[in-house]
Amino acid sequence: MDTGYETVEVDTSLVPASDRIDYWAVHSRMNQGDLRLGFASPQQFAGTMRVQRCGGFQLVEATSGAVDYIRTSRQARCDEYRTALFIVSHGSDIVIGHGENEIQVSRGRVGLLDMGRRLRVSIPAETHVWAVSVPEEYVPKGTFRDNAPLLLGPECGSTAAVLALSRTISDHAGRLSGHEFTEISARTMELLNLALHKPSTPERSQSAVLADAARIYIAERCSDPRLTPDSAAEYLGCSRRKLEYSLRSVGASPPARLIADTRAERAYRRLTDPYESASISEIAYASGFDALSTFHRTFDRRFGISPTEVRRQRRYAP
Repeated sequence: MDTGYETVEVDTSLVPASDRIDYWAVHSRMNQGDLRLGFASPQQFAGTMRVQRCGGFQLVEATSGAVDYIRTSRQARCDEYRTALFIVSHGSDIVIGHGENEIQVSRGRVGLLDMGRRLRVSIPAETHVWAVSVPEEYVPKGTFRDNAPLLLGPECGSTAAVLALSRTISDHAGRLSGHEFTEISARTMELLNLALHKPSTPERSQSAVLADAARIYIAERCSDPRLTPDSAAEYLGCSRRKLEYSLRSVGASPPARLIADTRAERAYRRLTDPYESASISEIAYASGFDALSTFHRTFDRRFGISPTEVRRQRRYAP
């Protein structure tokens, strides 16, 4: 099994009844950041959870008593865990919401939430749920423009493929290598990104289509230090000038900046992962940077904080 890939099993029956609420809450916050939990029947609560994680990707599967997961505006502002989260119910309908904007997610459908906002997830008793972390680079800008969660159905081919790949990860828990887990997760995120984009229409400009393809390609290949704006343009079959124009037409950064920021965001996820043991320089090179000076400069510009400080904050976090 590759170093870095791990599965964590949580079962409240293994701890005293008086500790089960705290035990569940600690693991929930470890997986999804700062949250408040509300239990319908605290004295009778029981649950099981399985977590797979590696390379900044994470799939949580849980079945438990009825519970609400609540993220306040203050928690959303202060917590560094600001990815999106997609949730799938394999039982009763669950309710997800940003503030007052709530929707029901029925069995087999995908609900998408922004962890950078106030939110609530209400899960009925004995409902099996998948919760999958979605790295920022896979969520198109403006996805949550209306401050409302999204609902995707399997009638869309891309969403059906997302569900199928998530099932593969679930079915093979503990038997995947780290490389297999991260590659399957990356493909899942690319398909989710495709599902979140509005379908192409004859009126849609060629530039917007090219920009979408460029962002997906850069997200997939950013850890390769050989990736440059010129190589991306060559792969996409266009000139560098046309690639720059296409990205600018949809409000995206120029290709060089987009590549650098995507690499920095990948490094940030690893630096804030409590299970990551690689050094800062190892993470920098693995994220696609070919020089530490470039990495530190890009990271500081992107996040306003140094990689060393990010790791120090993680070390002293509760």
